[in-house]
Amino acid sequence: MSANQKRLIAFAFSVLISLVLGFAAGLTVAALGASRLAAVSAGGGATVALLAIGVAVIALFDFTDDRGTPPAGPQRRTETPTT
Repeated sequence: MSANQKRLIAFAFSVLISLVLGFAAGLTVAALGASRLAAVSAGGGATVALLAIGVAVIALFDFTDDRGTPPAGPQRRTETPTT
């Protein structure tokens, strides 16, 4: 898998986690009796903050390609005749 594909998977995972946790934060604030605007603001703020943290953490890692050089095919031995 290429380095960009690995980075994309990590970013997608970070987006999904931040959306779920942001939604949970919004529901928690709403359950505590805050107004709808406060609940949406808390959920959105948590989502943006978690996504920023996730992107910062992903940027710290150096992703490398798993694809190495292709295996060498059968090699012919060419011997020079000795006289």
